Amino acid sequence: MGVNMISKFKHFLLLSSTLFVVSVSAQNIEFGLYGGVSNYIGDVSEQKMRFDQYHPSAAVMGRYNVNQRFTLKGMIAYGKVSGADSLASKARNKMRNTNFSSDIYEFSVHAEYNLIPNKLSDRGGKPFVPYIFGGIGIFHFNPKTTFQGNEYELQPLGTEGQGTTQYNNLKKYDLTTICLPMGVGLKKRVSRNFVVGVEAGFRFTFTKYLDDIGGKYANANVVSRAYGPTAGSLANRTGEVASGFPDLPVAKEGDLRTTAGIILGTDMYFLAGFSISYIFQNTGMLCPRL
Repeated sequence: MGVNMISKFKHFLLLSSTLFVVSVSAQNIEFGLYGGVSNYIGDVSEQKMRFDQYHPSAAVMGRYNVNQRFTLKGMIAYGKVSGADSLASKARNKMRNTNFSSDIYEFSVHAEYNLIPNKLSDRGGKPFVPYIFGGIGIFHFNPKTTFQGNEYELQPLGTEGQGTTQYNNLKKYDLTTICLPMGVGLKKRVSRNFVVGVEAGFRFTFTKYLDDIGGKYANANVVSRAYGPTAGSLANRTGEVASGFPDLPVAKEGDLRTTAGIILGTDMYFLAGFSISYIFQNTGMLCPRL
């Protein structure tokens, strides 16, 4: 993680924490839990979400209901993403022969807009409240691969030549960067103090390397000299399966390793799940009324 990114994270955390400290003195604060699934869209998923690559996700969240239309929400979330070229439908992607998995740790702040007024003071029959949301967050990832029965962290191995003298224009990608959450949800107050909901949202990112693939094939010998023979082997695995694709050439230095992302050439991840939260209605204190 770069120094600038650490500094941005500290300022982001401080600002978000300040918002919550200010909001605890107001009414209609919610805190709750969220559980669901995560997935990703990128090179190793052929730019779509694969139904066999969903993983459990979880989060803690806090809401400040500004008024009947607007809500501020903070989330600390965990998810997992993965993919394998062996599952690809296109021969070119199968021959690339990579696999990866990564844990995702996210801290984000969202603004929710309720499509109908959310009348928290109404204790009678209440409709479901649909909403849309957008926000900003910071997340940490660390792609790993399984090779010959062992698991390896990929970023330190510079599989596309990052950090080597021959490819000195390529820097190792940051493992902590910014995301932009956007999505939809539905919530309902089921009692005086409890709200349940369901939500789904994409995280648009500023990295191509959730799956460690973002550029061109490097010279495997260069990578091997810089980071060791395992790194060299992982830089180009097409030769391992070339016999199964007689009509395709083995990849060479300079060949494109990635396919363009659907949004600005970057990867995305996805979180969806159910939530339950508790409304604290006392002014100036976070304690339920007796």
